[in-house]
Amino acid sequence: MSGEFAFYVDVQVLPEHREAFDRHMVKHSRRTLADEEGCLVFEVYTHRHDHNRYALYEVYADEAALKEHQYSNRLWKFRQATDHMISERTIYTLGAREDVENFPGSET
Repeated sequence: MSGEFAFYVDVQVLPEHREAFDRHMVKHSRRTLADEEGCLVFEVYTHRHDHNRYALYEVYADEAALKEHQYSNRLWKFRQATDHMISERTIYTLGAREDVENFPGSET
């Protein structure tokens, strides 16, 4: 896994927004994989017993690919559309915890 950056993201969605969040999340993951060459893996799972809890697994080829995603317009639009749907989000990178503010997206 040399040079690659992997993330596990734990997301708790407000029950009243689960269906809308699911649509946004699936679209976002598919488009990221299709359009960002450096995104190697972007998997979306729901918890077996809590359908409002999501687990995301993302792998980026290198730091440049990660930066492209972190400051992408796609991520910014996704965050604008879904942040109000989420009650809790924790990003883990290679065993360390990431601050969600490090993934803001970009308007441009």
